[in-house]
Amino acid sequence: MLSSLRFSATRLATARSSLRLTPQLRAFADATDNKDDDAAFTPPSIPDIPELPLDFSDVKLSGTPSPWAVFDAWGAGGDLHERLEDSEMEKLAPASVAIPFDDEKSDLGETEILETYDKLLKRRSSVHFGYPYNLMYNHEELYPFMKYSINNLGDPFVTSNYGVHSRQFEVSVIDFFAKLWKAPKDDYWGYVTTCGTEGNLHAILLARECHPDGILYSSRETHYSIFKAARYYRMDAKSIPTLPMGEIDYDALERELAKNKDKPAIINVNIGTTVKGAVDNLDRILRILKSLGFTRDRFHIHCDGALFAMMMPFIDYAPEVSFEKPIDSIAVSGHKMLGCPMPCGITLTRKEVRPILLNDSSYSSSTSNPNATLTLP
Repeated sequence: MLSSLRFSATRLATARSSLRLTPQLRAFADATDNKDDDAAFTPPSIPDIPELPLDFSDVKLSGTPSPWAVFDAWGAGGDLHERLEDSEMEKLAPASVAIPFDDEKSDLGETEILETYDKLLKRRSSVHFGYPYNLMYNHEELYPFMKYSINNLGDPFVTSNYGVHSRQFEVSVIDFFAKLWKAPKDDYWGYVTTCGTEGNLHAILLARECHPDGILYSSRETHYSIFKAARYYRMDAKSIPTLPMGEIDYDALERELAKNKDKPAIINVNIGTTVKGAVDNLDRILRILKSLGFTRDRFHIHCDGALFAMMMPFIDYAPEVSFEKPIDSIAVSGHKMLGCPMPCGITLTRKEVRPILLNDSSYSSSTSNPNATLTLP
């Protein structure tokens, strides 16, 4: 999984040009940024948008149902695959796929079940729409490593006594994202998680440990894992209303912060909400904190970047979210832009925050030591 993520991250780094604005939109943005407010302004013309076909019966004319989101290598994007017959779907029913126990017998063999499942996945991939997952991947080169019991238990930066690991790749992934988000050199810590939710749970736990009496603030359109973390850790949490486009209502946030100036503020900043893809304005939130007198030691900011924190550094004119600003952690999902086909995410924090959760593991000879440097045997 870590090698898969490393390869995906490498491809991400080489995809910069494809994510940039088109020349027409860049010209429009440049003209808008450089215009004189006191002078007459005429924006450059926007190119005509081609008309969509009216007859969608021909799939080749209308394009794939989910362009840039289906995995064409398996034929998912060429033509719509036919629906499975009821008899085929029956092969995937709970009773059919149940694992035989003791003397029980299965009417179907594993091969027949898996072939039917593959057919179902091809069908559903051909009409995949509405979820921001990147399905255009091919990790066949990593298949040979599936025969090993690779385990990175413990801190990825600390060598354990379990020799079959991929720590060097995990550390390289963390280093890549540290550079992407401009974390200070040798002043960051992180690990590869199972998903964006785990990254959020870990980050909010760090925040709670840094500020045990802090109040968690996050918008109503925040991913459920943030408020789940508040319940797990028994934190006082405030759900802030949102603006029509989905970002947090800054005036409402300011009012709530003003009511609780005597307690530290733990703020979750959304870098792409689940439904609307809204990005909270980090700079504006920082200005609010400053205006209310919150010093750096009395606020903690986590950025839930599951959707866009991986993408925004490659897009011109996108708001910057980086460790050059007073934030404390970023968590992303490996399933969205990277398209990792197995449980995957990344969380990154500052070294000064991480020691709070130090815990030695005697059986693995590893530790959660943020000052450690990986040494391979």
